[in-house]
Amino acid sequence: MKLFFYIVYPIFFFAMGCGIYIAYKSADGLVDNNYYENSSRYFQAKATEEKLGIALSLPDTLKPGDNVIRVNATSHGKPLGNVALSLFIGNLSSTLYDSTMIMQKLSPGIYQTTATIPFKGVWFARVDLKQQQQLIASKKWFFDVK
Repeated sequence: MKLFFYIVYPIFFFAMGCGIYIAYKSADGLVDNNYYENSSRYFQAKATEEKLGIALSLPDTLKPGDNVIRVNATSHGKPLGNVALSLFIGNLSSTLYDSTMIMQKLSPGIYQTTATIPFKGVWFARVDLKQQQQLIASKKWFFDVK
């Protein structure tokens, strides 16, 4: 019985050591280093967004190929005028296809741009609303492109 433990203990500790080493070397950075600062900025932006009553709306679906994307931007139900909107689109599996486009104003509160989705998959979209070069609101969506 002692021989069994003499064999099992070194194998166990070797496996534990290998597991810890691999976990340390392949850490993917899920923990944010500046969590407090980033979260406080996020909550300040959300408070400003709620105070201004900003609402941004994206289309419900996207398809492979060219997509005309229109965003309605309102504040307390009224169209927003002097703002700049940008649209970021990226694939979750690769940063190779990430792109950011400046949206063109069609009419008060309605902005449009064309985005190309090269293939099916899960895509991430973010609309940033800036006024006088300061970020006022940012909305994020996920699309399952089929």
